[in-house]
Amino acid sequence: MSRVFGVVSRIVFCSYSIALFAQGKPASSDNGTIQRRVLVFDFENETGKVEFDYLSGSIADALADAIKKTGKFRLMNRDDARTNTVADVPPATAATPQNTTAESAKKEPMVIKVHRKDAIKRGHDSGADVVVFGKFSELNGVLLMSAQAYEADTRLLKVSEDILTRSDSEMFNGINELAKKIAESMARELPMFDPVEAELRRQKALRSFSDERDWELQFLAGLPLMTPLYSSDGTLTYDKGFPVNKLSGYSFGLGFWNRAWAKKIFFMPKDARLGVQAKATLTTGNVDMIGANATSLAQGAPVASQFYSAVALMGFPYYQNGRFAAFAEIGGGALYGIISNNSTIIFATTMPGAVVGTSVAYHWPYWSLGVSYRAQVWFLSSYNAFLQQDFLLFAGVRL
Repeated sequence: MSRVFGVVSRIVFCSYSIALFAQGKPASSDNGTIQRRVLVFDFENETGKVEFDYLSGSIADALADAIKKTGKFRLMNRDDARTNTVADVPPATAATPQNTTAESAKKEPMVIKVHRKDAIKRGHDSGADVVVFGKFSELNGVLLMSAQAYEADTRLLKVSEDILTRSDSEMFNGINELAKKIAESMARELPMFDPVEAELRRQKALRSFSDERDWELQFLAGLPLMTPLYSSDGTLTYDKGFPVNKLSGYSFGLGFWNRAWAKKIFFMPKDARLGVQAKATLTTGNVDMIGANATSLAQGAPVASQFYSAVALMGFPYYQNGRFAAFAEIGGGALYGIISNNSTIIFATTMPGAVVGTSVAYHWPYWSLGVSYRAQVWFLSSYNAFLQQDFLLFAGVRL
């Protein structure tokens, strides 16, 4: 009886072990059903010869066709890759009676530059799973072509192939051979996703970069720091004056940003934005009031101030990592200020000014949260100005 029980126990144990092993084993790559999206960039011409310029697109097209024929990849629009390359076209030499020879009429080669990190980032941002790019060079009638395929989310090199061929009519056979090799290697090293893996990658991608939104409305609140910048007698004077560094309070306001407007201005970099900001600063304090002739009018007098500003801003991105983005901001506008003592207005005036600052924020699909710093120089007159610095927290709604 014990022998029968032992045999049964072994059978149950082996069956359980096999089930655990099968459960933990990853799904076969042959069972994948979701095609990877591939973006193929134009190849970089390193020959220095204009007659080879056409190969930049021809090689990329040949690779794209071969990759598509495997049936395991979905090719993204090649125009997206072409706009992601940088074309350096040297200016043509001006035609003069002295340089109208056939030699001077030669064109300079157009160099397509594809930087690895930039290509991977741009491919990832455009939704590609794989980016393919390469280059070719020529020496003594021998053409060397190389191609690489990188996984966009992991940034790992998955496939690298190269071909040596003659730079005459035989090079087209070499191009086809390179296309065949890169397609076969990609099919082997970059299998299709199964639905579960594809969904996990999609969710991870959504968490790793910020969705593009044209509009953002920001609600700002923070603390101001007001200090004299320059004046003839060490204080700010406007008929009557006060040391503004003794005032304290708070600032709050609204900001509107738009990316679509910035795209229409040719010198604005990618992801730059234009905006406006309206802000109110309310402060109180006890100050020594000084007259225009530097005579003391009151000491420790309680005052209250209200500053209302409106500025136009340009924002330039200088750091981006996933959902984090930092912008440098510059602009100008005007401020309306009111200073009062026991409900008696000391002065009320409008002042022009300039603004510089920076902001850092974390972006979700439809809202953002961040901090910003603003330095604003307001000019009371030709000889009097003050600096208002604001340290602000903001929450944004992205539309």
